[in-house]
Amino acid sequence: MEISVCVGSSCHLKGAAQVIKRFQAESKDINIREMALEACFCRDMCKKGVIVTINGIIYTKVSPQDVPRLIAENRKEGD
Repeated sequence: MEISVCVGSSCHLKGAAQVIKRFQAESKDINIREMALEACFCRDMCKKGVIVTINGIIYTKVSPQDVPRLIAENRKEGD
């Protein structure tokens, strides 16, 4: 699972750091075998932040509470 969280100024102000921390915590809790988590900069959707991309799918207005659902929706069989 490839996850990218925007940490540009707008997303940062809207809680990108907390979203990243939640992804880190959830990955440990559910033992995902392969998860690449990275920070990126502006996706040109600043009004819709926090922007998260998972396996090429863009999610907008992501909060830490959304993370478990996003992981569940994007887990592959066997993860």
